[in-house]
Amino acid sequence: MAKFEEQVLLPKRRRLLSDLRGQVLEVGAGTGVNFQFYGTDTEVLAVEPSTAMLAFARRRLENARAKIQLLPAGIGDPVVLQNIPAGGFDAIVCTLVLCTAPEPERVIDLLHQWLKPDGRLIILEHIRTPDGWQKKFHQFINPLWRYFGEGCELTRPTDQLLRQAGFSADYENYFRTGLYFYEAQLRK
Repeated sequence: MAKFEEQVLLPKRRRLLSDLRGQVLEVGAGTGVNFQFYGTDTEVLAVEPSTAMLAFARRRLENARAKIQLLPAGIGDPVVLQNIPAGGFDAIVCTLVLCTAPEPERVIDLLHQWLKPDGRLIILEHIRTPDGWQKKFHQFINPLWRYFGEGCELTRPTDQLLRQAGFSADYENYFRTGLYFYEAQLRK
């Protein structure tokens, strides 16, 4: 995925993240690829449950300009649920993570609770394609994809779930590069 990340996703990550300020929660920090885009006036709590991903993320902490605390936990872990205050974040970042959440509606509700009233939810996710043949193909291969992709769902309508939870878009864009993607800056 390195070439795809470099050519397609990194410019989108930069545009979505570079102007964030204040208290930021990054859900599913993965390898820490977003760390380079946070400014010096940003404090980030990054949560990541995968020990394999954490090893990469820890190395990227060395070059980060922001103050970043890396927490080895998932969003539903008690340590996260007990230590994240309601209305405590200026922004929450979810990049390529909501496709794997076992209970996406519950996770989205938590994100809504954790944002300040004027906070922003930053999204970069692949979502269910609207096209007929590709949609049917994704439905067909989704069980196998989910198995090999550690729970990743090809057929999740994340954009719709976010709207149903009360988020509205300041900015949103749909694009296709093999999969159908959604990038957005949302408000409560």
